[in-house]
Amino acid sequence: MFRALVFDLDDTLYSERDFVMSGYRTVARYLDDTRRCSFETAFSIMEETYAKSGRHMVFPMLIEWLSNESISLPELVNIYRQHKPAIQLYPGYLDLLRKLARHYRMGIITDGLPSVQERKVHALGLRCVMDKIIYTWEYGSEKEKPHPLSFSLMLQHFQAEPGSALFIGDCPEKDCRGAHGVGMKFAQIQCQKSEGDRSGISGREQPEYLIETLFQLPQILQPIN
Repeated sequence: MFRALVFDLDDTLYSERDFVMSGYRTVARYLDDTRRCSFETAFSIMEETYAKSGRHMVFPMLIEWLSNESISLPELVNIYRQHKPAIQLYPGYLDLLRKLARHYRMGIITDGLPSVQERKVHALGLRCVMDKIIYTWEYGSEKEKPHPLSFSLMLQHFQAEPGSALFIGDCPEKDCRGAHGVGMKFAQIQCQKSEGDRSGISGREQPEYLIETLFQLPQILQPIN
């Protein structure tokens, strides 16, 4: 019987691409306000570079295009990281999470800069339905998933046996391996896409459950509980 449900954040509860585009819009507005470049041009450059070359090339390409302007990579990165994200949970997820919270202890384990991830959590309104949120980088970036530390801390917080906790995420390499590393079960959401590896993992680290949406979660839980 499951007592605790633990979730990944990015591309599991919302689309990380929405966060990225929200940040690019903030950067584009800044460039427009400081008269370095029009909003439309800046955002178009970032959006096209993201689609063609990936996130790591976006700001270098923008700086190259703005060759006559005095702007640095750290300046753009800071604006992006500090922005207030305009993001939402996938439709219907908040109501579902509220219903699940009546019957289960619930938490989130998420990688990335804690200040950035915390702003995402706030924008998504998740604090009202989660008992515990762990930002792995608070313990050092080397402790990000699949390192077992955060998974173990979550189990300790819930005073739950590993087999009574289900982790739900989209990345087998990080989420499945991390959950299995401490004895938790894993449900993989397959529908959302992002930049990370979404291939399966061979052998014992295959997910116990495969779902396309969080709305299938009750179907997993009901027969068991």
